[in-house]
Amino acid sequence: MKRAAKGRPSRQAHRPRIVNRTAHLPATSRVLYRIEHYSTYPIVGLVVIVSALGGIAAGAVVGFPAAWVAAFEVSVSAVTLAMVFAIQHTQEREQAATQRKLDELLRALPGADESLMMLEEAPKEALLDVEEVQRGVRSSLD
Repeated sequence: MKRAAKGRPSRQAHRPRIVNRTAHLPATSRVLYRIEHYSTYPIVGLVVIVSALGGIAAGAVVGFPAAWVAAFEVSVSAVTLAMVFAIQHTQEREQAATQRKLDELLRALPGADESLMMLEEAPKEALLDVEEVQRGVRSSLD
């Protein structure tokens, strides 16, 4: 990876990492991952704050026209909705991958309770049964 001054990765080296990491995904997933990835940069937050303050200042100068207020409300709602979908999509994929990794660890460990594998997809009664058994095990250890 190319390095910029002070040991930080350069921007050219950073962009291919997210591209390579998501290259195998469908186009919609790649877009949602990029939205989620790039929205975590501090500069993005700063740009949003400066833009909002600039919009408020411009609105104050022209008397906050009703059309501007409506456009602002619709824009904020649309951005919020898009971010909810982007975050939900990426978190769901990452959680599913984590669950598969944990299932593999359970399968590989001798003496592990393999019935816990795929527990996230079990009926609620099965989850409650496992919780009760684990409480009993914890109580016996105390």
